[in-house]
Amino acid sequence: MTQEEEFVVNPLVKYFGNHGRSGAGWSTRSKPKFGSSATGWDLEVERKNQVLLIEAKYIRGAFASAFAGLVIAPLSKRPEKMKSGKYRSWASVVCWAIGWGHKEYKNDIYQILLDYLSRNLKFWEYYSKTLKVKYIYFVNNKKVAKINFDKIIKLSNKYKSSANQSQPERIKIAKKLLKNHLKFK
Repeated sequence: MTQEEEFVVNPLVKYFGNHGRSGAGWSTRSKPKFGSSATGWDLEVERKNQVLLIEAKYIRGAFASAFAGLVIAPLSKRPEKMKSGKYRSWASVVCWAIGWGHKEYKNDIYQILLDYLSRNLKFWEYYSKTLKVKYIYFVNNKKVAKINFDKIIKLSNKYKSSANQSQPERIKIAKKLLKNHLKFK
Protein backbone atom coordinates (compact mmCIF):
# COMPACT_ATOMS: atom_id res chain seq x y z
CA MET A 1 0.00 0.00 0.00
CA THR A 2 1.42 3.39 -0.96
CA GLN A 3 1.46 6.36 1.40
CA GLU A 4 -0.88 8.24 -0.92
CA GLU A 5 -3.42 5.44 -0.68
CA GLU A 6 -3.00 4.93 3.07
CA PHE A 7 -2.94 8.56 4.22
CA VAL A 8 -5.10 10.34 1.63
CA VAL A 9 -7.36 8.08 -0.43
CA ASN A 10 -8.48 5.64 2.30
CA PRO A 11 -9.47 8.42 4.75
CA LEU A 12 -11.40 10.08 1.90
CA VAL A 13 -13.26 6.83 1.17
CA LYS A 14 -14.27 6.62 4.85
CA TYR A 15 -15.20 10.33 4.85
CA PHE A 16 -17.48 9.99 1.82
CA GLY A 17 -18.93 6.73 3.17
CA ASN A 18 -20.12 8.45 6.36
CA HIS A 19 -23.18 10.60 5.65
CA GLY A 20 -22.69 12.55 8.90
CA ARG A 21 -19.11 13.55 8.08
CA SER A 22 -19.48 14.35 4.38
CA GLY A 23 -22.95 15.86 4.60
CA ALA A 24 -24.40 13.77 1.76
CA GLY A 25 -24.98 10.22 0.62
CA TRP A 26 -21.94 9.56 -1.57
CA SER A 27 -21.00 6.26 -3.17
CA THR A 28 -17.53 5.33 -4.33
CA ARG A 29 -17.56 4.78 -8.06
CA SER A 30 -13.92 3.98 -8.72
CA LYS A 31 -10.74 3.56 -6.76
CA PRO A 32 -7.66 2.43 -8.70
CA LYS A 33 -5.33 -0.32 -7.65
CA PHE A 34 -2.31 1.49 -6.24
CA GLY A 35 1.15 0.11 -6.73
CA SER A 36 0.42 -0.51 -10.38
CA SER A 37 0.60 2.05 -13.14
CA ALA A 38 -2.91 3.35 -12.56
CA THR A 39 -3.97 5.89 -15.15
CA GLY A 40 -7.34 6.98 -13.80
CA TRP A 41 -8.41 9.38 -11.09
CA ASP A 42 -7.28 8.54 -7.57
CA LEU A 43 -10.89 8.46 -6.41
CA GLU A 44 -14.30 8.96 -8.01
CA VAL A 45 -17.39 9.43 -5.86
CA GLU A 46 -20.93 10.22 -6.90
CA ARG A 47 -24.36 11.14 -5.68
CA LYS A 48 -27.42 12.30 -7.57
CA ASN A 49 -26.33 14.76 -10.29
CA GLN A 50 -22.80 15.19 -8.96
CA VAL A 51 -19.54 13.34 -9.62
CA LEU A 52 -16.27 14.25 -7.89
CA LEU A 53 -13.09 13.31 -9.74
CA ILE A 54 -10.38 13.49 -7.08
CA GLU A 55 -6.63 13.77 -7.65
CA ALA A 56 -4.77 12.97 -4.42
CA LYS A 57 -1.24 13.86 -3.38
CA TYR A 58 0.60 12.98 -0.19
CA ILE A 59 3.18 15.62 0.74
CA ARG A 60 6.31 14.14 2.25
CA GLY A 61 8.98 16.23 0.56
CA ALA A 62 9.06 18.86 -2.14
CA PHE A 63 5.70 20.56 -2.46
CA ALA A 64 6.34 21.86 -5.99
CA SER A 65 6.30 18.43 -7.66
CA ALA A 66 3.12 17.36 -5.85
CA PHE A 67 1.49 20.69 -6.65
CA ALA A 68 2.40 20.29 -10.33
CA GLY A 69 0.65 16.91 -10.33
CA LEU A 70 -2.49 18.50 -8.89
CA VAL A 71 -2.45 21.38 -11.39
CA ILE A 72 -2.16 19.20 -14.49
CA ALA A 73 -4.72 16.62 -13.30
CA PRO A 74 -7.74 18.24 -15.02
CA LEU A 75 -5.73 18.59 -18.24
CA SER A 76 -4.79 14.94 -18.57
CA LYS A 77 -7.05 12.74 -20.67
CA ARG A 78 -8.49 10.47 -18.01
CA PRO A 79 -11.98 9.18 -18.64
CA GLU A 80 -14.55 8.73 -15.92
CA LYS A 81 -15.58 5.23 -15.00
CA MET A 82 -19.10 5.66 -16.32
CA LYS A 83 -21.63 3.16 -17.53
CA SER A 84 -22.36 5.23 -20.63
CA GLY A 85 -18.70 5.24 -21.70
CA LYS A 86 -18.51 9.03 -21.97
CA TYR A 87 -15.24 10.82 -21.36
CA ARG A 88 -16.72 13.19 -18.75
CA SER A 89 -20.28 13.69 -17.62
CA TRP A 90 -21.94 17.09 -17.35
CA ALA A 91 -22.16 16.60 -13.57
CA SER A 92 -18.46 15.97 -12.95
CA VAL A 93 -16.09 18.36 -11.20
CA VAL A 94 -12.41 18.00 -10.39
CA CYS A 95 -11.18 18.11 -6.79
CA TRP A 96 -7.74 18.13 -5.21
CA ALA A 97 -6.89 16.11 -2.11
CA ILE A 98 -3.75 17.08 -0.19
CA GLY A 99 -2.45 14.99 2.67
CA TRP A 100 0.65 15.24 4.84
CA GLY A 101 2.18 13.14 7.55
CA HIS A 102 3.55 15.45 10.18
CA LYS A 103 1.48 17.75 12.38
CA GLU A 104 4.10 20.47 12.35
CA TYR A 105 3.89 20.76 8.54
CA LYS A 106 0.16 21.53 8.49
CA ASN A 107 0.45 25.30 8.62
CA ASP A 108 3.43 25.28 6.24
CA ILE A 109 1.27 23.49 3.65
CA TYR A 110 -1.32 26.25 3.89
CA GLN A 111 1.29 28.98 3.57
CA ILE A 112 2.96 27.35 0.56
CA LEU A 113 -0.38 26.78 -1.18
CA LEU A 114 -1.49 30.37 -0.60
CA ASP A 115 1.91 31.59 -1.86
CA TYR A 116 1.45 29.68 -5.12
CA LEU A 117 -2.13 30.80 -5.63
CA SER A 118 -1.54 34.46 -4.74
CA ARG A 119 1.14 34.87 -7.42
CA ASN A 120 -1.38 34.87 -10.26
CA LEU A 121 -4.96 35.14 -9.02
CA LYS A 122 -6.48 35.81 -12.45
CA PHE A 123 -5.00 32.57 -13.78
CA TRP A 124 -6.45 30.54 -10.91
CA GLU A 125 -9.89 32.12 -11.34
CA TYR A 126 -9.93 31.11 -15.00
CA TYR A 127 -8.39 27.73 -14.18
CA SER A 128 -11.17 26.85 -11.73
CA LYS A 129 -13.97 27.98 -14.05
CA THR A 130 -12.59 26.50 -17.27
CA LEU A 131 -11.47 23.15 -15.88
CA LYS A 132 -14.30 22.82 -13.33
CA VAL A 133 -12.08 22.55 -10.25
CA LYS A 134 -14.49 22.75 -7.32
CA TYR A 135 -12.97 21.69 -3.97
CA ILE A 136 -9.72 21.10 -2.14
CA TYR A 137 -9.76 18.37 0.50
CA PHE A 138 -7.08 18.52 3.20
CA VAL A 139 -6.38 15.18 4.88
CA ASN A 140 -4.37 14.91 8.09
CA ASN A 141 -4.41 12.11 10.70
CA LYS A 142 -7.37 10.46 8.92
CA LYS A 143 -9.45 13.61 9.32
CA VAL A 144 -10.73 15.55 6.31
CA ALA A 145 -11.49 19.23 5.77
CA LYS A 146 -13.04 20.70 2.62
CA ILE A 147 -12.80 24.17 1.13
CA ASN A 148 -14.28 25.53 -2.06
CA PHE A 149 -11.62 26.39 -4.67
CA ASP A 150 -13.15 29.83 -5.30
CA LYS A 151 -13.04 30.52 -1.56
CA ILE A 152 -9.33 29.68 -1.32
CA ILE A 153 -8.65 32.04 -4.25
CA LYS A 154 -10.39 34.83 -2.34
CA LEU A 155 -8.34 34.00 0.75
CA SER A 156 -5.19 34.05 -1.41
CA ASN A 157 -6.09 37.58 -2.45
CA LYS A 158 -6.17 38.60 1.23
CA TYR A 159 -2.95 36.70 1.85
CA LYS A 160 -1.19 38.50 -1.04
CA SER A 161 -0.51 41.55 1.14
CA SER A 162 1.86 39.49 3.33
CA ALA A 163 4.37 38.87 0.50
CA ASN A 164 7.05 41.11 2.07
CA GLN A 165 6.89 39.47 5.50
CA SER A 166 9.13 36.72 6.88
CA GLN A 167 8.15 33.11 6.42
CA PRO A 168 7.11 32.54 10.07
CA GLU A 169 4.84 35.59 9.80
CA ARG A 170 3.34 34.33 6.53
CA ILE A 171 2.70 30.94 8.15
CA LYS A 172 0.79 32.66 10.99
CA ILE A 173 -1.22 34.73 8.50
CA ALA A 174 -2.09 31.66 6.41
CA LYS A 175 -3.16 29.75 9.51
CA LYS A 176 -5.32 32.66 10.66
CA LEU A 177 -6.98 33.01 7.24
CA LEU A 178 -7.85 29.33 6.94
CA LYS A 179 -8.69 28.74 10.62
CA ASN A 180 -12.38 29.58 10.26
CA HIS A 181 -12.82 27.84 6.91
CA LEU A 182 -11.35 24.41 7.59
CA LYS A 183 -13.22 22.09 9.93
CA PHE A 184 -11.55 18.69 10.16
CA LYS A 185 -14.03 15.84 10.60
